[in-house]
Amino acid sequence: MKFSKYILGGLVFLIVIWHIIIAMTVSVRISGFLMAKPADPGYAWIDADNADSRFFWQITGVKWLAGIKHPEFNVKTSATNGVWEPLPGYKFTDRTKGMETVWEANLLHPDYMAWSDDVEGKWIPVTGYKFVYEDGAFVSSVWDPGKRYDDLKVISLAEPDQYKPFAGYTFLEPGKSLKVIWTPGLVNSDNPKLVADAKEGTWKVRSSTYRHSEDVPWVVKKIAERVIYRVF
Repeated sequence: MKFSKYILGGLVFLIVIWHIIIAMTVSVRISGFLMAKPADPGYAWIDADNADSRFFWQITGVKWLAGIKHPEFNVKTSATNGVWEPLPGYKFTDRTKGMETVWEANLLHPDYMAWSDDVEGKWIPVTGYKFVYEDGAFVSSVWDPGKRYDDLKVISLAEPDQYKPFAGYTFLEPGKSLKVIWTPGLVNSDNPKLVADAKEGTWKVRSSTYRHSEDVPWVVKKIAERVIYRVF
């Protein structure tokens, strides 16, 4: 009986000492009875790539891990140790003063062909793309050929990132935006017997003096550089 008390007392002593040591350790902190986790946001266990609580006998070293979301701010860890970057759709209000962020419309998602909407947390597909959904949330974006965009007056073609203007229109800034302009005298690509008249959206019977509409599609070559003009 007396020996058992010594054993129990020794265990209690070791547990207390362990908690004191962990409390004084910079890289980890106590998260429960006999449990600990990385002390600072952005760090994870070396052997598990996560920051979950674990028992003291499972403790290893910690490391900075890219892609971990901050528990308080809309930022995540970057590949550079100690450096945070805004989550998609957010930007820093003043990086020199902290990690406060604000949602901003018209930012291109780094992983999907999507623009941030005016409503926080909402995304809109880049012209020509559509979302693939799982459980109510989009998980990817894919090219959507043959779709007409009445507001932009363009049609997505079979080849990704290629568009052509509606009949009677030509691109105003080829290679820079999807802006189009009504061009009188163009042959209707859907009905060659007609040509664009002076008033937008009107047509007249074609004569041999009119030139054909340009059917060569415009290819988006620098979409990653955000040169596509977005119109809503």
